[in-house]
Amino acid sequence: MAGGGRTAGKYGYSDNNYYSSHSYKSINDEIILVSIIMGITILVLITIALCYIAYEKCHKKREYFINA
Repeated sequence: MAGGGRTAGKYGYSDNNYYSSHSYKSINDEIILVSIIMGITILVLITIALCYIAYEKCHKKREYFINA
């Protein structure tokens, strides 16, 4: 039986080294989670920007009717 080395098990690829603290599956899960959070953050920022643009257009129309 081998005492060390790398194994590909049921839960992903991991290193049987003393210093390895994460398996590759947990690293992939973290990457997926960060990608989802960044996507949601970008969507929220785009929504805020579109709302601000719509507010400015509405505000300019109101100024035009008040001054006319």
